[in-house]
Amino acid sequence: MEKLIDDRPLGIYSDQDGFFRSEYQVGRRLIWVRCQHRQDCLECVDRADKLMPDICKAIPDAIELAENCSRIMIPEFWARHDISRREGNRLDVWGITITPGLGVARFDISRNYGFDYASLTFSKEDYWNDEPFFLPELPEKHHVYIIRDRHGLLSVEPTRAW
Repeated sequence: MEKLIDDRPLGIYSDQDGFFRSEYQVGRRLIWVRCQHRQDCLECVDRADKLMPDICKAIPDAIELAENCSRIMIPEFWARHDISRREGNRLDVWGITITPGLGVARFDISRNYGFDYASLTFSKEDYWNDEPFFLPELPEKHHVYIIRDRHGLLSVEPTRAW
């Protein structure tokens, strides 16, 4: 696994809560390391690196929890997808905010850009492929935020999920 400390951050800025955020990109995901010490705090980046294996292991469960929440938020979207033959995750983690001092990670889960929305599909009940249809795309501003606490427990962030 790539270590954040071996890379230069894409940028460092202050957030509204008084934390410095160092921004990194790992594959398609953005990773923000939050620190209250000082800008460019390598101690916090090193601590984030130590948390990353457990955070990465939690991604599938975080996506599953986000989908369950999303199904309540936008049932009409999921109803169409549930009847289709198209397989694959509709959601993915595109950003992770890590606060190493608290041992907390926050997953920003939204559209999986690797999922094929554009091609025709058929209903699971349509054995003769008579009536093709397109799947609706996930609403652009639809995000679900999942928190992983210092004990590894996942929960939906209530203020941001609805």
